[in-house]
Amino acid sequence: MTVSWWWNERSSPQRIDMYIRWGVYLGLVGWSVSALLFAMAFPIVNMAGFGAFVVVAIVQCVACIAVLRAGLNNLLGGPRLDRRLIGAAVATTAAGVVVGIWAFPNADLMNVQPILSFAGALTMALTPVLNRRALLWGVLLGAAANTLYYTLRSGGDWTGALPFGVVYLVAVGAFVVFNRLSAWMLVLVWELDESRAVQARLAVAEERLRFARDFHDVLGRNLTLIAVTSDLAAQFARRGDPQAVERMLEVRGIAHESAREVRELVSGYRAVDLGAELAGARSVLRAAGIAARVIGESGNVSGDAQVAFAWVLREATTNVIRHSKAGVCTIELGVEPGNGTDGSVAVLRVRNDGAMATDPQPSVGPGAAGAEPWNGAGSRQVGHGLAGLGERVTALGGEVTAGVEPGGWFTVQARLPMDVPAFAALEVAP
Repeated sequence: MTVSWWWNERSSPQRIDMYIRWGVYLGLVGWSVSALLFAMAFPIVNMAGFGAFVVVAIVQCVACIAVLRAGLNNLLGGPRLDRRLIGAAVATTAAGVVVGIWAFPNADLMNVQPILSFAGALTMALTPVLNRRALLWGVLLGAAANTLYYTLRSGGDWTGALPFGVVYLVAVGAFVVFNRLSAWMLVLVWELDESRAVQARLAVAEERLRFARDFHDVLGRNLTLIAVTSDLAAQFARRGDPQAVERMLEVRGIAHESAREVRELVSGYRAVDLGAELAGARSVLRAAGIAARVIGESGNVSGDAQVAFAWVLREATTNVIRHSKAGVCTIELGVEPGNGTDGSVAVLRVRNDGAMATDPQPSVGPGAAGAEPWNGAGSRQVGHGLAGLGERVTALGGEVTAGVEPGGWFTVQARLPMDVPAFAALEVAP
């Protein structure tokens, strides 16, 4: 349960960030572990030196991971890389080379291996910090150092030393390219997430400006007219002119007209489209890391029932994201035959696998046979908004049920006659 909660609390960008980071960290750890396994394949002559070699290899791996982590954070706008971390990584690399030569004094091949492993780990750790030219020179110099060192150890046999340089060039170069691409993907993921957040804020700001403009256009002229007419009526009233009554009646008419125009404006903003809600629910669920599947089309139900379902879907989706730890959510929309002589019934089901152990087995909503009055209590996924919508749908001749199915799936189901005048009823509801 703790692991599930920890995992579900993370957004999609955070999960991708974790995948990328652990990929490069594990690559670095794998490089160091392979070096230790390679060293253990040789006869161990100096046990003290080999023990020191293992300790330094572990410390150097930790230092390189710290440098790699700090470099990735710096790419994402974090603090600059502390030079002390780089100094520790360089110091442990040098110590590893010295200890490796001490641990394997009589094995020419193992005298080259410390340079291969420790220098390669340092180069991989500095990948996010160095530019492409510096990385290229780092890999080439490491390969040259390995070749030169083994050439000197073998008495000038450069043909036998050349494979060590090629192995270093290919292996470390591949890891550097992988780390470089991973860092680029990490930056891209967070830039896309930030762009999406900025786009959402801009959309909200644009909608607010549009609403303010429309509201001003509707009320600005009428309020000015009310003020002017009221002043005129006040002047007539001071003189005892009976026209004051007529002017106040004009003010009342203008006020009623303004109220009507405001209702029309608000109704236009409150009107919802089921097709848009289905697309929006799929998008927001996937953004929350929940696998979403939509079965059915909004065109299968009547336009009036679509409005009621759109409100229920919006509230149910919100509850899934806020109050559950779901990993999968299915939205089903269709038409079923009614009972007896009744007409067809439109059905909306929102199912998710995030039911908690404390959820009831099952809870039912209003309209179900033998059910008690439903207040939305007893379930973490049934909020006050869904309970209120359930009462309103019941008033239209439909029903909303919510509860846990066998297997731990939480289901919200709304049923509504196809010919219900849902839009008018939902529009005027508080």
